[in-house]
Amino acid sequence: MEIKAVLFDMDGLMVNTESLSTEAFINSAKAQGYNMTKEETLKVLGFTKANIYQFWIDYFQGTNVDGKKLVDDHYEYIENVLYTVGPEKMPYVEELLKYLRENNYKIAVASSSDRADIKNNLEKTKLEKYIDEIASGAEVENGKPAPDVFLLAAKRLGVDAKDCLILEDSKAGVIAGSSAGAKVIMVPDMLKPDEECKERTYRIVGNLGEVISILEEKNNENFNR
Repeated sequence: MEIKAVLFDMDGLMVNTESLSTEAFINSAKAQGYNMTKEETLKVLGFTKANIYQFWIDYFQGTNVDGKKLVDDHYEYIENVLYTVGPEKMPYVEELLKYLRENNYKIAVASSSDRADIKNNLEKTKLEKYIDEIASGAEVENGKPAPDVFLLAAKRLGVDAKDCLILEDSKAGVIAGSSAGAKVIMVPDMLKPDEECKERTYRIVGNLGEVISILEEKNNENFNR
């Protein structure tokens, strides 16, 4: 099997937005008198916007917390940062993207975020020049952990999903990538990999720089279990 393309998740993998999202949820919950924990904020890691709304509305049903307002306030908090100063790049993301470009891999971002947010984050971090295609969770019927967004990204690149390497940091993303039939490398950010993540990934690495080493050492048999 030959890897022809690399599909990147965005939040928590390319840009450091997940710690910002945690901060935003905690801040927004506190405004409603609820002390949200960091662990609670991770319950929606990798979800689409629609699924995030539904999760918190259901989660707080029958309480004094307005789930919809919580999510609205959380997005406002995040956008005040992302659309002004922009997010921080994750370690080694640009080095990896340069390596992929120089070695003729096709590159796509397949994120649960809205297309406008993906484009903003890529522009603010000056990473957009490396990206061939974008696929957003808002463009597909089913968000992660369904494989839809990765299948769309592969289709836009003109490659089969089985010839793609997917880079993810969330469990929902790992399941989605694995279900798409691709090889998945997990780069955990805020979430430690559980047994299912370990079973579904080709490798689990400490940072994106290690992906270069894996691609360097491959003679394509390396990607066969």
